[in-house]
Amino acid sequence: MNRLLRLSALSSALFALGCQPDSGSEVKVTNVNHTPVKRQAIGNCWLYAQATWLESLLKSTTGQDINVSETYWTYWDFYEKLLAGEPIPEKELNAGGTWFRSKSIIQKYGWVEEGQFIASENDAVMSPAQDCAEAYLLLQGKPGGTLADIKKRSPELVRSELNKAFSCYGTVNFNMDETWNNRHKAEDTIIKDVKTGDENTLAVWLNRWQEISSPAYNTWGPYEGKKLGTESEFNGFKVIEQKIKKALNDHQPIMISFFVSFNAPNADGFFNLNTLAKAGSLGDNGGHMLVLHDYTVKDIPEEAGFTSLGEGDMDPQLKEAALQGNLDYLVAKNSWGFDRTDRPWLKDGYSRITWDYLRSRYFEEETGRFQPFLRSVILPPGY
Repeated sequence: MNRLLRLSALSSALFALGCQPDSGSEVKVTNVNHTPVKRQAIGNCWLYAQATWLESLLKSTTGQDINVSETYWTYWDFYEKLLAGEPIPEKELNAGGTWFRSKSIIQKYGWVEEGQFIASENDAVMSPAQDCAEAYLLLQGKPGGTLADIKKRSPELVRSELNKAFSCYGTVNFNMDETWNNRHKAEDTIIKDVKTGDENTLAVWLNRWQEISSPAYNTWGPYEGKKLGTESEFNGFKVIEQKIKKALNDHQPIMISFFVSFNAPNADGFFNLNTLAKAGSLGDNGGHMLVLHDYTVKDIPEEAGFTSLGEGDMDPQLKEAALQGNLDYLVAKNSWGFDRTDRPWLKDGYSRITWDYLRSRYFEEETGRFQPFLRSVILPPGY
């Protein structure tokens, strides 16, 4: 979808300043324990973010790379949506969701390793079963299809159709009943707090991690976008910035939800305002969720001995100094895969997003409002 790009006065001021990420610094900041990068096949980035979050916590707890199955959760997400009577569109299923929905799915259905559900996908970067499932369900949602009549959707029918959908017409083998019996329940999964070492169940941590909305979300009308942000909004972003830095200093796998414009990344993969301004439109876009890995800072007071800090882990003294500077850009583990010809800037599967981009606004035609690119941040307790 192509949209006319209209940005707030704050964004325009940032263009004039020529804000660019300082990627040349050699002093390190922090990093988070992560497992190998995957690539989503359909629009369920939120489940990949949830799996990345859980895999990171499990790795910090056990020291092992555990491949959590997003496909298993996708099966149950579709199950709930179909039973709730959600219409099946012509071109693309509603595979979207939120932190609260993914939390609910884990609490209800637990989690499994990829090999426990579909063994053939254990080492796959992208899931063929999810792609097949979407295609099959779109077909069955057409007039005369098995799922077209919402009133006829019983739990038994939906489960039967989902089993066909995820089997890729019989080419993929799995047994959901067996998988269900061997699932890891949230209340039985022990997770260690990355900072304190305190142990508790996954069910407890799911309730303790909290989502914080952007200070500028749903607060700007069609004309207010020409104004600079209020002092309250500026302070709100500053508070969130410090929370992010402190949590990442402690290697916490925090998540962010934001609005992606594919006209924003430059040749090196940095989502930034200058590149977006040159494009003149938002281009392909939509909501996205991912898990942070690292950050960089600039404008550190000179008495610290340096003015910026770059990617990588560092000692506690430098991490404390990083809190005095301004957030430059975030490094995040993404669910878009790597070495893609259609996104050559996504070399290692990690995205780099400037803070100036995230705290700026674009005009959302559907609501008639200016909205911030950053939607929310999911943080652990204590931050």
